[in-house]
Amino acid sequence: MRFVIIHLPPNLPARWIKIYPVRVAAVSALVTQEDRSKYLKKHGRWGLLKKWLSNASGHKCWYCEAKSNRAPFDVDHFRPKLGITVDSVKLDGHTGYYWLAYEWSNFRLSCQRCNRPEKDELATLHGKANEFPLQNESSRCNAAAGSITIETPRFLDPCVEADCALLAHTIDGEVKPAAAVGTWEYQRACYTIERLGFNEWNTPETKRGNWQTLATLLAVVGNNANQAVIDELNKHISYNHEYSSFFRAAIGTHRDKAWIEKLL
Repeated sequence: MRFVIIHLPPNLPARWIKIYPVRVAAVSALVTQEDRSKYLKKHGRWGLLKKWLSNASGHKCWYCEAKSNRAPFDVDHFRPKLGITVDSVKLDGHTGYYWLAYEWSNFRLSCQRCNRPEKDELATLHGKANEFPLQNESSRCNAAAGSITIETPRFLDPCVEADCALLAHTIDGEVKPAAAVGTWEYQRACYTIERLGFNEWNTPETKRGNWQTLATLLAVVGNNANQAVIDELNKHISYNHEYSSFFRAAIGTHRDKAWIEKLL
């Protein structure tokens, strides 16, 4: 997870700006959960924002930094729009943050593995779906008149720089908590890593395989780097590169070389 910056005011697609006030007014006027559900399923149009969201992250999943080469990205609602689950159990009495359904600030670009519910070979459920637990359930906002700023989500948010810093990337390819064991920050990191399956689907193996080539280059050049090697490393740590947070951390294990320290 690498911090995603949305520059304000956002340069939203013209079509989205046109439909936004109509959609917000319509869904706000609906009284029942059933009617809101029908409306939102019929009038999504989230796809209009995919290109804008993708450009903001270097065309990577905002959560795991994977690039989706074979399947289209999903537009995830960070605060789910139609119902909440906490640890896979439906939260009674809350019908979702429907009033945020069309708010661009609630959107996160997600690969399907991070967003859609899927069990691994051990039958562990991964995928964000409608999950949205809080540190304190009594602070949950239940209506548009409330304030989401008093909520403390258990999920780490790629739009919050401090949240991204709670994840450590190790040369074994895994993502691990950076905070001290037992702290709330540690709990948040563990939950996000597990729920989104950061270390599943052979992802660590893929990272390690790609790292081996760079590690070999570093071993060969030692303290005498040439421009070709520097360019290759710069490519892997650039914001747009897949798993750039991992490569930055892995390359950082060679900070004993002055030119590496300067590079990072």
